[in-house]
Order: sequence, then C-alpha cells, then structure tokens
Amino acid sequence: MSKTPWGVVFSRFESALKLRYMGVGLLWAWLYTVYYTPVIIDERAGLSINADQSWFVSAVVVVVVLFVFGIGWRKQTKPRAGYIIAATLALTVGTALTGLGSSLGTSVSFVGGLMTGVGYGMLSLLWALALQPISLDELEIAIPVSTLMVLPCVLVFPLLSGVAGLLAALCVPLGSGVLLLILCFGSANAGNDTIVSDATYAGTTPVYVPSPTQKTIPYLLLMSVLICLVYTAIGWISSLSEVRDGVYEFLNIDISSLISCLVAVLFAVLLVSFSNRVSFSGLLRWVVPAIIIALVLFVQPGGSTSFLVNVITLSVDALAQVLVFLFALSLAKAKRISAVLGVGVASGFLQLGVLVGNVLGTMDFDQYLCGLTLICLLAASTAFIPQRGMLFDSQAELLGHDNESGLEASCRALQQQFKLSDRETEILLLLAEGRTRPYIRERLFISSNTVATHIKHIYRKLDIHSKEELIDLVKMHGSV
Repeated sequence: MSKTPWGVVFSRFESALKLRYMGVGLLWAWLYTVYYTPVIIDERAGLSINADQSWFVSAVVVVVVLFVFGIGWRKQTKPRAGYIIAATLALTVGTALTGLGSSLGTSVSFVGGLMTGVGYGMLSLLWALALQPISLDELEIAIPVSTLMVLPCVLVFPLLSGVAGLLAALCVPLGSGVLLLILCFGSANAGNDTIVSDATYAGTTPVYVPSPTQKTIPYLLLMSVLICLVYTAIGWISSLSEVRDGVYEFLNIDISSLISCLVAVLFAVLLVSFSNRVSFSGLLRWVVPAIIIALVLFVQPGGSTSFLVNVITLSVDALAQVLVFLFALSLAKAKRISAVLGVGVASGFLQLGVLVGNVLGTMDFDQYLCGLTLICLLAASTAFIPQRGMLFDSQAELLGHDNESGLEASCRALQQQFKLSDRETEILLLLAEGRTRPYIRERLFISSNTVATHIKHIYRKLDIHSKEELIDLVKMHGSV
C-alpha cells in the first residue's frame, strides 16, 4: 500500500526528531531567555536587548570567538569533550554572573558578558562540528524543529523571577551542553576524547576537511554580508521597540515569539514536502522584502503596528538562524568548505549585524532617516543575491572532473543518442561511477525526490531497469 504524501512527511518527521539534535535549539532558547524575558535582569521586561551593559560585552566577544575559532578549528572534524564542557560551563556561569551583576556590581556583569560571549560562540561551532556527519535529510528537519525548544521559554520564563528564574535559566545552556555530549559520546566508546565513529549514526556520511575552492570563500562572504545587513535592520528595530507589544500586554503571552517558532517548523515541513531543494539564496530573496516591510511599518508615523513588526522580525530571526546552519552544513556536504568555518563566518556576520544594529539604535540619529537608509540598502542588496549555481564554473567542475575521462565521454555519447538532459547526464555519470543516491543528492545539492525522478527518466530513456544494466551500457559505449 502506497503512503500518502502527508504520511511520508509524518514518517520522516518521526524518524528525524531525535532529542539529541534539539540541543542546538536550546542555544536560541538561551538568547530568548536572557534577552527577551525578565528572568535574568528584572528591568529588562519590555525593553530592548541592550538594556544591560553585559549585553554589549557579550555581543562583541561572540563575534570575535565565532571568527577566530571558526578559522582556527576549520581543519577539525570532531568535537572534543573538554571543549564542550568548557563552553557549557562558560555559558552557564556567565549567565549566572549576568543575573547577579545588578546586585554585585559592574565588574561582575562585565565578566558575565565575557563568559557568555565565549560560551555561546564555542557551543555554536561545536554543534556545527557534531552535526556535520548527519545526513541533510535529517538536518533539514531536525534543525528547524529544534526551534521548538524556545516554546517552553516563551510560555514559562516571562512568569519567573528571582532565584527560581535564575536557576531555570541556567538549565538552558546546561541542557544544550548535555545533549551535545550525548550526541557525540552516547555510545560504547564514550570514554574516548573524540566523537564516536560516523558509522554510529544511520544515514551519516564520512567527514573530512575540504579545502575551500576558489569561488567558495567569495560566495560565503557575499552571503554572510547580506545576512549581516538583514540583522542590522533587525537589531536596529529591536533596540528601539518594546518587546511587550500590545498583544503581549493584553494576553500576557509572547504571541510574536510563538508565531516565529511555528514559522521555523513550517519551514521544515516545506523542505520535506517540496521535490526541489530550497536554496539559501532563494530564501534570502524572501527574507529581505519581509524585513523591508517591517521597517516601513516601524518608521511610519502614527498607528499601532508593534505586534506585526515583532511577528515579522522575530519570524525572520528564527528562520535566518536555521538557514545559516543549513547553509554552512550544506556547503560542507557539497565538499566546498568545512562546517565549522562556514558556521563561524556566517554566524559571525549575523552577530555582527545584531551588534551594529543595536549600536545604531542607541545613537542620536533621526529614526525616519535611519529607517529609510536601511530600506534603501536592503532593496539594493537584492541585486547582489547570487544565483543558485554561481559556485560552479561548468558541468565538469560540478562533477569534479577537470579533464573528460573515458567514462564521461561514454556518457556524453549516450546523452546525444538518447536525448538526455545535462542534469540527467551528470547523474548518469555518477551512477556509472558507482555512486549511491544519497551521495548524488548531496553532491549535486538536490532533493531525494528529484534524484529519484531523474533516475526514473534515465532508465526510461535508456530502456534499462537496474544500475547494473546502466553500468554495462556505459561500458559498452565506452568500448565502442
């Protein structure tokens, strides 16, 4: 009996939702807990995220850590237990010091901000290393759905305060570190100081450190600068608007953040449902107009639009956090760059945008003029969003062949004889080389359904029924 499309979607969600993957969502939950609720700083309720001096220290340090450690760890493939424990303790203790800073003094707040910046940056990179072996099929579900870890914080943490609130807040970074340790060492060889073998996880692919190609670094930097500009606008809006909008005040529930979590989960559903792979640049073309709309609503005189602005900015924020991780990990899967370097650079620019936006909000600039400038910059940036295939010069480069081999020449001959498309010829060559469907999916950056459809068309055009027949046919044309 064939399953319905929604039955397939449900099955994939059921198989991919493993608790150990959810720890990366706890990092985003920590951001919400500390900077959007009064649980750490009582006076922060209803204020922007730069309401406390420790925020600025943490924001600067996290940018430096992401860039420095992202570059420094670019050749590593496996997190070490010592790094995980150190990062978790830094984020947890830093959170406690931030909460106690209001009563213990400025120096305590400064140390708290320093430690949270180091801990958050390191944990982000360690999660990138840990998720690198996981297949994209699982990552495209697990990473967006991990934003659900923010939901308990949205529903519970705004109601907490004092010692109970502080202790609850400390459980968030601790939970992220524990889940990361479980992911990396939750097996028989947990006593080792490195991550368990890739073969431990079903659906994983071997991990190695790729050397960035000539086009990869410019591409990564371009996309990172664009996301930095988006987050500059988000940070500027956040620094000038109140977290507790009209709906929040009326219902005493942060509906804006609830919606943003659901948007990220909906994104996972769409990734599973669509046959074509969603590209980062393609989604960026939707994110930029959404932020422009939020800016227009924010700077317009009169009217109460704070709820709608919060919904848009928080939804884009949740989606962009997910996109940055998937973008970097997909580049790693395509063997274009290491995951830790991709996350370090992309997330570093993201956090830099937050910092710049908040600093702009504290300056004595005309709000309307500043908003209009950001709108113009974002509108102009759409011209620089690259096309999907800009990383590849040619079909031969995409397949990794600098010179046409005999096998490739045979595939070219079959292409002309049986009217195969360029994409079908690429897949034909990889099949003839003995590559598996998961390898083809991640090598060509297309979805599983798309790979299956192309193979079906190849078999029909060549009048064959198995991979063995395909290999024999290619060899036969090669000998001719």
